[in-house]
Amino acid sequence: MADFEATFVDVGKGDCTLVRLPDGEYMLFDVYRCSGDGIDVFKLLDDVLPDGDDGTKRLKCLVITHSHDDHITGIGELYDRYEVEWLWVPQHEDRKQVASNFAEYQRVIDEHPDEKIKRPQGSRTPLNEKDSDYDLCDGLSFRCFSPPGYIEIDQSLSEEEAKELVHENCLVMKVSYEGGSVLITGDSNLACWKRVLDYYDGDPDSDTGTEVLAADLLHASHHGSRTFFKDGDENSEGWTDALEAIDPDIVVVSVGEDNKHGHPHEDMVDAYREQADDVYETSQTGTIVMEVDAGFDYRLILDSGRFADDYAWDEEEDESASAGALAAGAAAAGLGLTAAALAKRRRERKQSATRLDRQPAA
Repeated sequence: MADFEATFVDVGKGDCTLVRLPDGEYMLFDVYRCSGDGIDVFKLLDDVLPDGDDGTKRLKCLVITHSHDDHITGIGELYDRYEVEWLWVPQHEDRKQVASNFAEYQRVIDEHPDEKIKRPQGSRTPLNEKDSDYDLCDGLSFRCFSPPGYIEIDQSLSEEEAKELVHENCLVMKVSYEGGSVLITGDSNLACWKRVLDYYDGDPDSDTGTEVLAADLLHASHHGSRTFFKDGDENSEGWTDALEAIDPDIVVVSVGEDNKHGHPHEDMVDAYREQADDVYETSQTGTIVMEVDAGFDYRLILDSGRFADDYAWDEEEDESASAGALAAGAAAAGLGLTAAALAKRRRERKQSATRLDRQPAA
């Protein structure tokens, strides 16, 4: 077993990334659990999480990038089912609810002990140096690039304006261990990244510049939406400064099939392919795992069918899924492949795993 793993869980039209820390504890970045969509992430958590003090499975930290449905669906069930030690959440104002699952999101925050809630903010200082209360194990480095602080969502804003404000102030975090780094971006948009680059590029006297944004693996923002580098207009020129600063080897797009938004957008995927060595979409590959060993570079493993088979939805789970989760599941991302092509890809995944080994670090 590798010292560090980041698992980009195929949950369909949402985001859910499970990180195993070197001490055997786990962090979960966002949650999306919708009947029949991707795999059942609770089955995965039941299988891998360590036992807590009372025998309940323990999750070291639940990190929410922002409170939209495709990143928080199932959060209440998860909180009730597992022992969650820490919550990392952005500072959202709660006067204007920005998702149908927002009440459950707020309940989890209200019920969690205040001393075990952290609200990371963008800073030039890594979290493990800035605040010892984050209780992180040795060898890890966390850098938070966004949000800059408190997110005020005015009641007068339209639903679309409120959504964009949340994306502009989305939690963005880089996790590094030895020879591998992962940048988790949530649904951060163009305005967010222009602010981030301006912050790191705007002080010539600072020892910390845009080089801290560099990451081996970029978890693509907003399921591959062009809002990462364009301001809504498909035909406008893309702003690629942020992507060039991140300079990823690998881009992973968490995306589901057959969605009304047409994610991932073709122009965004083209930009990723021009910058990175490889671009993968969970709708095609299934769950993706990045492994890092101490003193070595990373390895990437594409699902051979193990995740799809071992953690498939049970019929009774399908029947018990909430109507709210089903409604939320209709709102996210996908890829326009034919049913025959998708079936062929699934058969190929079941036949053999794909492992991409990087050479040991010099």
